[in-house]
Amino acid sequence: MIWFVQDFALLSVVLRALMLSLQTLLLGGILFLFLARPATAQAKILCRRWIARFALAFIVPQILYIVIDTAVLMGTSDLQLTDLMGADYFLAGMISILACVSVWLLMRGGCEGSEHKWNWMTLAAMLVSVYVLLATAVWTSHAVSRMDDRAILIPLTVVHQLAAAAWIGGLPFLLFALHGTEDVAKSQHLVRRFTPVAMGSAVALIASGVWMSVYYVGSWQAFYGTAYGVMLAVKAVLLCSLLVLGAMNFNIGRERKFSEWLLLHLRRFAEAEIAIGFTVLLAASSLTSQPPAVDLTADRLTAQEIVQRFTPQWPRFTSPPVSALSPATPLNEAIKYIDDPTHAALHQQDPDIAWSEYSHHWAGIILLVIGVGAMLSRYERLRWARAWPLGFIALAIFSFLRGDPENWPLGPNSFWQSFYDPEILMHRVYDVLFVFFALFEWGVETGRLKAKKYSYVFPVMLALGGAGLLLHNHALGNVKSELLIEMNHNCMGILAVLAGWGYWLEIRLPDGRARTVARRVWPIFLVLIGFCLLIYREA
Repeated sequence: MIWFVQDFALLSVVLRALMLSLQTLLLGGILFLFLARPATAQAKILCRRWIARFALAFIVPQILYIVIDTAVLMGTSDLQLTDLMGADYFLAGMISILACVSVWLLMRGGCEGSEHKWNWMTLAAMLVSVYVLLATAVWTSHAVSRMDDRAILIPLTVVHQLAAAAWIGGLPFLLFALHGTEDVAKSQHLVRRFTPVAMGSAVALIASGVWMSVYYVGSWQAFYGTAYGVMLAVKAVLLCSLLVLGAMNFNIGRERKFSEWLLLHLRRFAEAEIAIGFTVLLAASSLTSQPPAVDLTADRLTAQEIVQRFTPQWPRFTSPPVSALSPATPLNEAIKYIDDPTHAALHQQDPDIAWSEYSHHWAGIILLVIGVGAMLSRYERLRWARAWPLGFIALAIFSFLRGDPENWPLGPNSFWQSFYDPEILMHRVYDVLFVFFALFEWGVETGRLKAKKYSYVFPVMLALGGAGLLLHNHALGNVKSELLIEMNHNCMGILAVLAGWGYWLEIRLPDGRARTVARRVWPIFLVLIGFCLLIYREA
């Protein structure tokens, strides 16, 4: 129960992210079938099979979301189940489940090894299902909840979600279809049919997003001075990286002498494009948990405050004595104060802040060494630098020994007692994972683990860790200190995502200029993460 109470906000965002991702895949697959029109029967069967799977998968997080929201509302109010069955989230969720069941039934006929023939009844049923899925998604969006400008915001939201589905949700189905198309000429023809769909969707996505921002943000100060605006900036940065990858694939598709080698490059860029695209969807899910910036008119950050906080200063390499810190919270009392701002303020005295900054700055030094080692290891003559993953063991040891002054070995709580606190338990688990992945990646770098599948573990975990930083917002309002910390964490999250999928490209791309660029660039993002930790400040 402790975990549930503490992390309900995060759990809610994760479930919304899963639902948005699966909805995007579901709609993207349907749009791909009708707009890109795969030429071979095998490609169509693969696409329909995956659409059916995504339709069933969508039902699971949707049911969990309804159950958890209902349980929390019933547990924190006098509302009964019969009262909540008429709520918007409940009705929208149940109707979307019925729509997914409908899509699954419609697609089953095309998944049995023969080309499925559509008639007007199945087309009409599919159109209704798509309409219902979109309608239920918009039903619980910011557009419907606003009192003003609904007539503009609702259609803009529909366009935005359809564009995301056609582009980001359609890309996996492009790969499925290419897998089911053996002829290179047919593959290029399929790519050229999908290209205008993706380009048009990108334009519609950006245009509708900018237009909605005018209503949800309202001013430049709201853009850089509120949690909503900051998450919007995260989406924009990741979208720019998507456009770069999309431009590469666009140029490949236009090549006159299309070959297997170019097709392989296109597939690899598409993999990274899909991964970053769904990270954007995670950021979008996190954005929906924030009130629109235009509604938060008090306590906005100013440009001067942002510049002052992020102006580099000499890092703290010494810590105050443990005796100068705030008294440790008894373990049996800790859970009571998870969301108590008054209690949190007691642990934001000068020595506590100095200790936190000291911990972050030493972690930054370790990350800088790791990043520089990764950069040097990409040169054949510097084989000794391939030991760079072992730096994560140093990070884990430092985090374990100096990360938390309230628990063993520095604080009054013993080693085993400290695990009672769920936050400390998470940190201990992360320390163990740091050691595991360090040894694992060291084995990959030095050739001790030779199977190629092992090399995918570290980049995927790095990218997922960055996505997790984007999901877990600390500032639900305009609490300035929390928002400034959130900006720093978001920067590290973006850099980790780019580093992870840049490393993925190094592994997946064939030898050539593109692979060389990837292997030279991604370690730079690790170095920048270290720099973000070095300039971290809480006051």
